[in-house]
Amino acid sequence: MTTGPATSPASLVDRVRALERARGLGLLGQAGTARDLERAADAAGDAVAAARAALVRADVAGARGDAETAGALVQDAVRVALGSGDAELLARTHFQRSQLHRRAGDVDGARWHALRAVELLPVEAPGWLRAEHLLMLSVVLDRAFGSYDAVLEEVLALAAAEGDVALELCALNNAAWEWAEAGRLEEAVRLARRMRRLAATSGARLRRADLDTIATVELHDGRPEEAWATITEALRPDCPDVDVDQEPVARLTAFRVLMDLGRPAEALEQLRAARAAGVERRLPGVLAAVEEAEATHRAGVGDWEGAYRAHVRFHAEHVRLQARQDAARALLAQAQFDASTARRDRDRFRTLALTDSLTGLPNRRAVEEHVHRVLAEPGPVALAVVDLDHFKRINDERSHDAGDAVLRELGTLLQRYVAAAPGVVCARLGGEEFVVVWEGWAPEAVGVSAEALRAGVEGHDWSARSGGLPVTVSIGFTATTGTTGPAPTWSSLLVDADARLYEAKRGGRNRVAGVCGAPGR
Repeated sequence: MTTGPATSPASLVDRVRALERARGLGLLGQAGTARDLERAADAAGDAVAAARAALVRADVAGARGDAETAGALVQDAVRVALGSGDAELLARTHFQRSQLHRRAGDVDGARWHALRAVELLPVEAPGWLRAEHLLMLSVVLDRAFGSYDAVLEEVLALAAAEGDVALELCALNNAAWEWAEAGRLEEAVRLARRMRRLAATSGARLRRADLDTIATVELHDGRPEEAWATITEALRPDCPDVDVDQEPVARLTAFRVLMDLGRPAEALEQLRAARAAGVERRLPGVLAAVEEAEATHRAGVGDWEGAYRAHVRFHAEHVRLQARQDAARALLAQAQFDASTARRDRDRFRTLALTDSLTGLPNRRAVEEHVHRVLAEPGPVALAVVDLDHFKRINDERSHDAGDAVLRELGTLLQRYVAAAPGVVCARLGGEEFVVVWEGWAPEAVGVSAEALRAGVEGHDWSARSGGLPVTVSIGFTATTGTTGPAPTWSSLLVDADARLYEAKRGGRNRVAGVCGAPGR
């Protein structure tokens, strides 16, 4: 299949990022676009881009109150992130998990995932993405700590540097709401006015949530007429929404404003409209707030029977809200368990794949990966092949079980040797051959170290393992000197060390042969 520029992996990631960046305005209509991108990424074989697109769908599902679908999509994305090792995708999964925990009423879980979303985001990630993760962290931070202001300022600075008006408005909206609720009215008023100025100068449209915040601040500031004009703007049918609860929440604000203006009949109409929306959209949190507001109103006018009935309804909705949040938290706990299990399985399978089952030492694949990493860094490196002398005689005369016991014992000796020698690793190549790698050692020191290893094997008490047969090793090593020439590779080092090993064998075995002159780096 021919893949054009529009579906190449790079452009797919860019398109998903663009969708992620379109947070807020039009979020509830992004599911179809996200699904199309997910399918295109699947067709292109780009699992990471597909998972990123699925996370957008999870965000939409969560905003619509569908925690089960959102949790399943996020869980699938976590598996892809762990399998691919993509740090940005993993950070995005924590971002969405923070959203899910926040909606489930689990503030501690939301805070932990928000922090991980910031910590895991690679330094090369776009500035707007870092700002978005910091913004989520600011939402769940404990206001008792001074870090909230610092995080908010960093978000605003990043938004300004990126020229991202939508992000700046989100940050200002969150802060203005928090300060109004916390009684920091002067700061809340300043931020609300800044939101208005930013929207006017940039041509950006304020969301329903932004206008609701501004109206709330104006009401707290003793300006109910201005608050009514603002919340009326928020209640227009074409006002952009992010979550399905924002319209009924705005009607609750309208109720409070109208009550302050002395217009109770109109206020109760807004309350009834909020209740209808809450029932239609199955929003127990909104319904609990509606019934609480009505109970307070009826008590205030002396309608104690009506207040009691409203309070009963409030209690029922509060119980429903708790049940929904408990169910959501249970789903999240299961997802967390599954993700942890997948991570443990991945780590366990990788360990098994890189470990020699007989000796417990790293295997050939593991040491080859290690040498590739070492050769990518400056400095000397040495490699030795360690071969058991006359090993066939032990198998033939004592049994293969005895041979396995000798191999395991040699593995134990090598592990002890490595533990006492910094910068040294060992592995089993296969059969009776082992390998030792020294990183950062001078060639002369490598020769001394290899001789000490040979002597240690010869002086070890093998009688319980070999049935009285002697056990010795021959060692051939090669060490880089830092001189000019072709860069060494795993293969070239192994060939050189093997050549030296045969020298030791031809020289009578139980000895070390080495060369200090392999190509440098």
